[in-house]
Amino acid sequence: MHNIQPVRKHLTVYGSISGNYPFRNEKIIWFESQLEKHFLRKLEFNDAVLDVVTQPVEIPYTTEKGNKSTYTPDMLIIFSSRGFYHPESTPKPILAEIKPHKKLKENWPDLRTKFKAGLAYAKEQGWLFHIYDEKRIHDQYLENLNYLKRFNKGQYNQDILDQLVDTLEKIGHCKVNELAAYLFKSETNLLIGIQHTWNLIAKKKISCEMNQPLSNNTVIWVNNPEATYYGGI
Repeated sequence: MHNIQPVRKHLTVYGSISGNYPFRNEKIIWFESQLEKHFLRKLEFNDAVLDVVTQPVEIPYTTEKGNKSTYTPDMLIIFSSRGFYHPESTPKPILAEIKPHKKLKENWPDLRTKFKAGLAYAKEQGWLFHIYDEKRIHDQYLENLNYLKRFNKGQYNQDILDQLVDTLEKIGHCKVNELAAYLFKSETNLLIGIQHTWNLIAKKKISCEMNQPLSNNTVIWVNNPEATYYGGI
C-alpha cells in the first residue's frame, strides 16, 4: 500500500466550483473545479483504480525566465493489482493534470515548462504523466455514469435484485431487456425488471461495456470483483 499524502493544503478556488468528494465513502478528496469532480466520478466507478491522491507531490523546476519555482500536479491515480498475474503488469500510476482546454491553449507557453518537469519526475518514479481536459473527461463513460445516477436512489425490491443476479450468473451474459424477460412476462413487470437491472449496474453488481452508449440492448454480465477493467481513464 502506498503512503503518499497531499503536500498542499486545500484551497478555495474563486470563480470555480470546489469542495469535498466522498470517494467510495472511504476517504474525502478535495476538488478544485467541476472538471476535477467529474473526473473523480469516473475514477470512483472504475474498479481498476485503487486510490487517488490530490496534490501528491511538489516538483521544483526552472521557469522560462530562469526563476526557481515549484509545480504541484492535481492528482496521482494508483491502480489495483487485482486481475493481473504479475505485479509488473499492473498499470503504472498516473500523475495527472486536469485543466480546461481553453486554459491549456491560452497559457501553454507558461505551462509547457512545468509540464516537462512533471513528465520528467513521473518517469523517474516509474509513473506516467497525463494531461486531462474536458475533451478527455466528458466522454461516453461519463455520460453513462450520468444516466446510471438516476438508478442509484429509490426503492428497489431485494428479492427481484437477487433473482436477476442469480439468473444472469446461470446465463453468463445477455442483454438488459432479455434478463428481465427471463423473469417477467407482463409489460409492467418487465419495466420493473429493467429498472432493477440498471440499479444493479449502477451499484456495480452487474457489469457492461461503459465506453459504449447504454440502452436496453446493452450486453451485461455479473461483475467479477477479482477482475479489473482499465478503460475510462
